[in-house]
Amino acid sequence: MIVVIYATYQMRGLINGPQIIIDSPSNGSSLTTPLVTIRGRAEQITKLFLNGDKLTPDHTGRFESQLLLAQGYNIIQLDGEDRFGRRVEKKIELVLN
Repeated sequence: MIVVIYATYQMRGLINGPQIIIDSPSNGSSLTTPLVTIRGRAEQITKLFLNGDKLTPDHTGRFESQLLLAQGYNIIQLDGEDRFGRRVEKKIELVLN
């Protein structure tokens, strides 16, 4: 019984697939400064990209990167891929006033 529970626990990454969790900024935020720090966590991801540029999370999956926004409406895209080739995409829409 314990073996079955442990095997199920170990397979959670295979079952859940890759995930990107964005801590900040919140989607739809209106900002007054052009420099924004993107913070979040990547789970079960071997490749991570921020607007097409490779991003390397730390050993716990946390990532942080700064971007310079253009005046007006901005879309920031995070793309991730796990070791099985499954992909995930997250977008953040921000407005610089």
